[in-house]
Amino acid sequence: MRRPLLALVLATSAAWPASAQTQRPFSIDDLLRHEDIGTTRISPDGAWVAIEHQRPYDQAGSYDLSTMTNAMLTDLELYRVEQDQAPIRLAAPSHEAGHLTGPFSPDGARMAVFRVTADDLQLGVLTLATGETVWLPFTPELSQFGQTVAWRSPTELVFIARPRHDPPVAMRVGFKVQQRVERLWRTAASGHGTSAVYIPSGQARQSRTRAEPSTLVVLDVPTGTPRRLARGEWFDLRLSPDGRQAALLEDAEDLQPRPDRPVRVGDPIRRRRLNLVALESGAVRDPLPEQDLAMYLMTWSSASNDLIVFGRPLGGDFDEDGRFWTVSPNGRARPLELGPLAPWVQRTWDGVAIPLASWDGDQPIIQARTADGARVWARPRSTSSPHIPVKEPSERIVDISGRAAIQRADGVYRFAPDGALLARGQLRDQGQTADMGNPVRWNPSPRDMGARTLIDQACLSRLARPAPACLTPMEQDETILAASPNADFLVTRRTQQGGSEVRLRTAEGVKPLVALNKDWPDIDWGRVVPVPHPGLNGEPLTSWLLLPPESAPGARPPVVVEVYPGTAPRSAPSALLPGGTRLQNNPGVIAAAGYAVLIVSLPLAPGENRPAAKIADRILVAVDAAGDLGLVDPRRIALIGHSFGGYGVLSAVAQSDRFSAVIASNGYPDLSLSMQLPPFFRVAPEEGVPVGQMVGWGETGQASIGDFATSPGAYVEASPLYQAEAIRTPALLIESDLDTQRMSTLFSALYRRDREAGLVTYFGEGHTYASPGNLRDLHARILDWLTRYLGPP
Repeated sequence: MRRPLLALVLATSAAWPASAQTQRPFSIDDLLRHEDIGTTRISPDGAWVAIEHQRPYDQAGSYDLSTMTNAMLTDLELYRVEQDQAPIRLAAPSHEAGHLTGPFSPDGARMAVFRVTADDLQLGVLTLATGETVWLPFTPELSQFGQTVAWRSPTELVFIARPRHDPPVAMRVGFKVQQRVERLWRTAASGHGTSAVYIPSGQARQSRTRAEPSTLVVLDVPTGTPRRLARGEWFDLRLSPDGRQAALLEDAEDLQPRPDRPVRVGDPIRRRRLNLVALESGAVRDPLPEQDLAMYLMTWSSASNDLIVFGRPLGGDFDEDGRFWTVSPNGRARPLELGPLAPWVQRTWDGVAIPLASWDGDQPIIQARTADGARVWARPRSTSSPHIPVKEPSERIVDISGRAAIQRADGVYRFAPDGALLARGQLRDQGQTADMGNPVRWNPSPRDMGARTLIDQACLSRLARPAPACLTPMEQDETILAASPNADFLVTRRTQQGGSEVRLRTAEGVKPLVALNKDWPDIDWGRVVPVPHPGLNGEPLTSWLLLPPESAPGARPPVVVEVYPGTAPRSAPSALLPGGTRLQNNPGVIAAAGYAVLIVSLPLAPGENRPAAKIADRILVAVDAAGDLGLVDPRRIALIGHSFGGYGVLSAVAQSDRFSAVIASNGYPDLSLSMQLPPFFRVAPEEGVPVGQMVGWGETGQASIGDFATSPGAYVEASPLYQAEAIRTPALLIESDLDTQRMSTLFSALYRRDREAGLVTYFGEGHTYASPGNLRDLHARILDWLTRYLGPP
């Protein structure tokens, strides 16, 4: 029997109000009780849907994990698609542990799962037929930079195992600082040891404390028998299609930035070394011992004959000196000769070098730059094949029955100069992209791409099975999260007025699965209005205004302007829309107190190296435009900004006295402070020394000032601290101890001048805050400051 057409939809219940009748304003309590959905995925056989249901935020058993707190709140629920039965649920009643999805086995019979506690991560295997979970004595590595857990077969799991009870770095950043500092204090107090932590530079840099390496493990799941094959500080794993080899990227020796070259935030702080491990014998090969590899590119040919990687010689540059290599399972590495072409190296916003490559059968395909600067796909081993122009930066290679094709925004095209359209639509996966972190975004496997579901509006098909199955049309605010491998159903998300519902929708009817934030449709979220205005050079811009709930026609409330240099949203930012759950400086909470909130458009011109130049004038143009529309009182303006936005608002009040109040959190009044090592790395040198990343923020990143050592005056000129005499706006300065210290020097300068100012330090918090108690206090202080200096709304 053919499976009915299905869709898993996050949609609006008919019971939700269509208009505000008994609605209420949004509150900090609502914000801290919000629920959400994490990863959603479909099993390879299409029989199961797994949903990570994140329970109310204020119910976590601990907030030690800071930005990973949601992992502690996650219940894992698995629904059988074709049967009406209770889901399999992995949950901890008191939320002392969370449960996350891992990859399904190839046959869909099992799933790797993770149990998260305040100080530990544990790997398990869930058998779907019985609902039984076996927890293993292993702490897996988890990294956004690559895959760390993979199925070799339906019964064998391959993973990178950290030392037991030593969770991944994203979990350790918070509590490890506290533990280390407490131990160092106790040592100093005892008088019998040293509390010093030493971090070397220069020729001695490799002598710093090293982390205990991880282990590559192959687990026989039915028997529970592990084979420990090799050890290394690996963060990315790629199995060959035949399952015989594992390619791994390892963090090797430390790299210090070259003094003669600008530093990017994304420049590696350690050399990335390629290892090949034979999964039967455990033999380890180091095929490119003199190369530093780029992240996000390890792609095997379908026959497992070769692996494509990209490396630069030690001391070299990815853009100028990088080369594509093919590596065979026996460890032989050969450079791909490009002739007159040069590798095309894409850069992320923070400067990570990303080369792009794939396969056409057994022929490598790479993205390259021609002599005249054109961006093309090329087959380096074929001298007769023409180059294929790259029409969209996001296009990727798809394998269709052993031949390459190109996925573009509107469809799949033939890999040929004529580029004929083969199929219209977008290829969507089963929701398993999280298993490979960032690499799957940049260099997905062409075989995996070819196996995805092709979606054209509401019609679903496969490249190997072009006959579509069409569902009812999706709503305008629905987004697709995952697609069935059999092209029968989708996982989508739709939210209206903040409330949402996970549904199983078939051609015959709708079955609700999970309801989220059930009372949020009763909230009056206010009204979002576009505010068109010119930029300083006359270019058309749009800022976005959230009017307070129950704002009467013609009312002109005071306005709180949220600032972040470099942003220019083309549509209403999600933070202003119903259901916005940003924990830091939440616009909905501020608007509910009666203030309008304006997210101002502040784009940077290409090559702009002074992001805060004339920022006050640029803000005031937008505010005056909102005032001219009769939406706000342009005489009552407050500024608020976090991180780079904190720097932006402090720069603005140093340029103009027109603002009534300013609230700046975790920004840099003194840009030279951006070079500080965060507290975590000062007490845990075994985690690496990211000085280059910190320096890169000032040299070529958001600040874009250049080298401090050669141009210290430029840092002084761009820093609000050194314009403290001009800052007369009452300033609430906010920082946290697990972030670098930022605000206290400016507070002292303002205190010395007898200015209206306040300094708040949150202990146990990082760059963004996690504790509900601190978030309540933060918003209370923000509203108190606005009432005191901007006036009551």
